[in-house]
Amino acid sequence: MARDFLHGARKVHCMGVGGIGVSGVAALLRARGCEVDGCDGAISHDMRRWLEARGIRVFDGHSPAHLANGRPDLVVRTPAVGDSCPEIVRAGELGIPVMSRGAALAEIVNVADGIAVCGTHGKTTTSCMVVALLRALGVSGTGWCIGGFTPSMGGVAQPPAVGSPLVVEADESDGTLALYRPSVCVVTSVDRDHLEHFRSFDDLASCFKTACAATSRTVVFWQDDPRVSAVAARPGAIGYGFSPESRLRATDVACASVGSSFDLHFNGEFLGRFAIAVPGRHNVLNALGALGACVARGFAPQVAAKALSALAELPMRRYETHATDAGFEIVSDYSHHPAEIKALVETARLRPHRRIVAVFQPHRFTRTKALLDDFPGAFEGVDELLLLPVYAASEQPLLGGKSTDLYRAFRKRNADNPAIPVPRLALSIEAAAGYLASGSGPQSGDVLLVVGAGSVVRIVEMVAEGVAAGCRAPLAPCGKVSYGIAAMADAFEEIRDEAALAQALSTSATRVMGRATNLVVSDIGARGKVVRLRIDGFEILDDGQTVRVGCGLDGPRLLALLRDAGLSGLEFMAGIPGTVGGWLAMNAGTRFGAAGDRVVEVVAYGPGGARHVATREACGFAYRSCAFLEGKVAVWATFRLDVDSGDAIARRMEEFRAKRFDFGGMRTAGSVFKNPEGTSAGKVLDEAGCKGMRVGGAHVCDRHANIVAAEPGATASDVIALVELMHDAALEKTGIDLLRELKVWQ
Repeated sequence: MARDFLHGARKVHCMGVGGIGVSGVAALLRARGCEVDGCDGAISHDMRRWLEARGIRVFDGHSPAHLANGRPDLVVRTPAVGDSCPEIVRAGELGIPVMSRGAALAEIVNVADGIAVCGTHGKTTTSCMVVALLRALGVSGTGWCIGGFTPSMGGVAQPPAVGSPLVVEADESDGTLALYRPSVCVVTSVDRDHLEHFRSFDDLASCFKTACAATSRTVVFWQDDPRVSAVAARPGAIGYGFSPESRLRATDVACASVGSSFDLHFNGEFLGRFAIAVPGRHNVLNALGALGACVARGFAPQVAAKALSALAELPMRRYETHATDAGFEIVSDYSHHPAEIKALVETARLRPHRRIVAVFQPHRFTRTKALLDDFPGAFEGVDELLLLPVYAASEQPLLGGKSTDLYRAFRKRNADNPAIPVPRLALSIEAAAGYLASGSGPQSGDVLLVVGAGSVVRIVEMVAEGVAAGCRAPLAPCGKVSYGIAAMADAFEEIRDEAALAQALSTSATRVMGRATNLVVSDIGARGKVVRLRIDGFEILDDGQTVRVGCGLDGPRLLALLRDAGLSGLEFMAGIPGTVGGWLAMNAGTRFGAAGDRVVEVVAYGPGGARHVATREACGFAYRSCAFLEGKVAVWATFRLDVDSGDAIARRMEEFRAKRFDFGGMRTAGSVFKNPEGTSAGKVLDEAGCKGMRVGGAHVCDRHANIVAAEPGATASDVIALVELMHDAALEKTGIDLLRELKVWQ
């Protein structure tokens, strides 16, 4: 029914028109004479201008009101828009048919002279190569609709001239590949992927097989891979590759950083030696697939091969290179499957380089979980790797499919193969870019790979701008924090008076630490300036029972001073590390009491360096929190205590210390998670089977499931990953969403 509406539609509304997929379909529909408009939650200026130049009006955001502006005959939607979107719901209420982008493109191809290029890898590049070869062979009216484009193409879509072919990138991810009936079908690869849509690899393979069976003229396929042959081989098909069985075969392949050369054979006949000006062995295969499409279109192999010299550019974000003023090169690449990443790393190693540094953003939780054990080996040979959080691409977080799960997989593989890098976890794109642009990131002569299909591309500009702005000062050491792990920051300073603290806090890029006994700083350092508070005075006021304490004073030192002064009331804090400021901010304590119980007044500094004072009642002390100190730094605290003998105070301190968990010399930060209401975090984590859980040099104590211990050599990423995995295990087993006591900076 939607197909009928597509061919009869006079007005079409395209949802997600700012995306590279829907925008191409919108342009083709407009070229067919349809009135087309569209909407998107986010659209670049360049894409908006490209669409409007073709007479396509663009609305910002998604709204049912878009359907009231002259009721459309059909809505074409991106997969990123869910069924619950009010605009989709309204279309249903109005009886307007809704068609996916993939189904719409398939139907456009089916009534054209279509060349469909499909495959889990290489289809964008191969599609662009087909266009380049056909143009070089004189087919000037070639049209295309591709999820990428080269500079000479200038856009994602171009309608074909009458009698000319339409080259499309046919997407298998949502199953719409099975709807295609092209004249020529090129299958570049069939690999395990998209298992969020397909129930099994066999279902995925069946989708490819259906498209091949519906091809009216010729199937062109990568013959080296038996999985591709199984779905594509048929009488008259053109197999390409490096194997002797391939009809279209490359031998004596020589790859360099600027391109590749090879001997070419067709049906056993030597055609000559040819070169393409794009790097990578995988791109030789892509060129063979594109050449096979031209042969399938009727060009003689000897004639078509002469056009290979036209292959001198790759689509955007396919090995896209950028130079920097710091002397290192950035390569931005869309690779998001292990096979693609492996090919990228192999190609990068062809370039002259000192080191290869990579930053990787996994794409989709489902893909990360399904291919978890395949990713680490793809990065073999990379010298330093930053691992970003998963780019969701409209998915909900999936336990087992997060970057922390992937980090653990890297750690395990590195134990067996040191050539596989141990990543540094980066918790945000901004933090990663800051590290990469710093003097501790890539250096002159290095190659930086920016890898992934999501928003990671932003790093290219952010790093380049940071380098150009001179942000090349190496990270400064901040000393050791929890677990004995060394911490770094953009800058570090010790503060010993209020005026200096106020000055430091006048910029929002400053963070303050005390003894950092409950803090982990990520392996890529803390962005901005870090100051350590050293205001540690101690004064007994005139009444003899009230003390004024500098919040940079060590908590255990405070207890010793109170004991010597014969002042009682905080003995239950014995054995709890940290500074007085840390005690107050976390309202640290035990079941016998908390740090805020004896407070009279707290002086703190907030954003901009403003001074604040609050009484105990105004502080808002609660379990493991102090509302007043959120976003502020405690500087002075006044406590009201009781008078007692030093011996009695010392005895009670020992009694309380004996009730605490004996860490036995382990390097820990105490309890990792807060206790949920009605139970303990240790019990929840124990039920989830967390005891003994390990990531690298960090492990969960076998005597207490809420204690993480670190061995010498453990990294911050080890601890951060383990804590996240503990949280996820508890959530999956018990449904309880534990809250961290441990602080993490980057």
